[in-house]
Amino acid sequence: MIKVRMMCVQPIEVSVDQYEHLLVRKSHARALHSRYDGNPFQTQWLQQFRQHHRKFVNYKSLFSDAQVRIDPARLKTDLSLPDFRVGGEHDLSEYLIPEETVYDLVFDPRFFNFVLVYELAFGLPDHKLGQILTADQTDVRQDDFYNTLRRLMVKERDDSIISDWASGIRDQVLEQVEEICRAERRRNGKKVASIGNNSGNITVFVDAPVSNERVKNLFLSCNANAERLLGNRTTVVENDKVHYAFFSRFHTIVSDDPRYYYRYAPIQYHIQFIWFYVRYYSEIMEVLNHHVMALNSRERIGSKRHVIDEYINKIEQLKMHNENFKLAIESDNSAVYAKIEGKWNIESSLANAQSYVSFFKDYLERAYIRKAERASQRQNHILFVISCIQILGLISIWSDYLGLSKLQSAILGADLSHQSATNWVLHFNTWLPIALFVSLIALVVFAYIKRD
Repeated sequence: MIKVRMMCVQPIEVSVDQYEHLLVRKSHARALHSRYDGNPFQTQWLQQFRQHHRKFVNYKSLFSDAQVRIDPARLKTDLSLPDFRVGGEHDLSEYLIPEETVYDLVFDPRFFNFVLVYELAFGLPDHKLGQILTADQTDVRQDDFYNTLRRLMVKERDDSIISDWASGIRDQVLEQVEEICRAERRRNGKKVASIGNNSGNITVFVDAPVSNERVKNLFLSCNANAERLLGNRTTVVENDKVHYAFFSRFHTIVSDDPRYYYRYAPIQYHIQFIWFYVRYYSEIMEVLNHHVMALNSRERIGSKRHVIDEYINKIEQLKMHNENFKLAIESDNSAVYAKIEGKWNIESSLANAQSYVSFFKDYLERAYIRKAERASQRQNHILFVISCIQILGLISIWSDYLGLSKLQSAILGADLSHQSATNWVLHFNTWLPIALFVSLIALVVFAYIKRD
């Protein structure tokens, strides 16, 4: 019997608006750091990795021991259905090892990310191995061994069918994520968490000696034929202990030494995690850029400046997390991880994300300054108009209260009977409004000439 472990890594995506809200609310993030410390992982490599590397204590399981999980017996029923038979004929349900078929929801409060990790275990009979791994109907798309297992958990399109077991797990984990996010939402009933189509990187761990060329070549050939892009194989490690082949969507590790499972599973998880969040942050920058192009108010641009600071911090943390992981895997950094990282262009993508978000921050600063200058100019224009209105009001007041009839009464009551005094006051009453009006016109002309 050949024991096979299959790991599927599925990042859960949170809507951009909600993700921004989670980043800004610091109090909630601090509370979540210790909330799930006591929850154990069921996946063996996650248990050991977190135990051995103190830097990764931020990996938290969102499921407690008391929480009821979806029974893997449901998966046995699914595997017996025609839709999930390899090559349309091979029923894998009798080969499933239910007690070793587990799943975990990994949460890292530093990034507010959620990752669903499946691990399925099978014991395949040696005498049927060739039939199972070579079965592939030419007129049916993706029903080989690798793609059949992937279709149990991963939707290619909106109308794709997944297993009832995986569907129940999806509902459970998305409800858990919604519960965490709901505490931060403001009367918004819209769902914020989702698992995207075609999201799920598969790694197959084959418990067999590398010297068994038949078994090794059967799995590697099945892996190669299951890929959409042919000829995309990278042999990461090949010696008498382990064969590590990295393709596109599927990857195969062959070794009868269980230490290589604990050694390479974290790398397979991490590369998918980093790739997803570099892409996710790039998409967020595009959404923010679209919002900024549509913004017209200084206040809204100012709010985005604050959010951009949070994204700069998160990208820096992501880079630090990536470097810490490299330190944790020691020599496997150059021997294994560097080859995979280069193939998926992770280092360059991180640098580009950091460069773009820094440029975007500078752009928002300049846009904010321009908006502030325009607001200041509008305020000056408003003050100028108010001044003009005040001058006109002063002219009106002078005309009302210093009319000739009132002036004559005032002169008579004060014994100002000299004609010269009367003429002087009449001239003053006539020319003062004219002078004020001319001054107003001069101010308008001066403002027009100096407007630039």
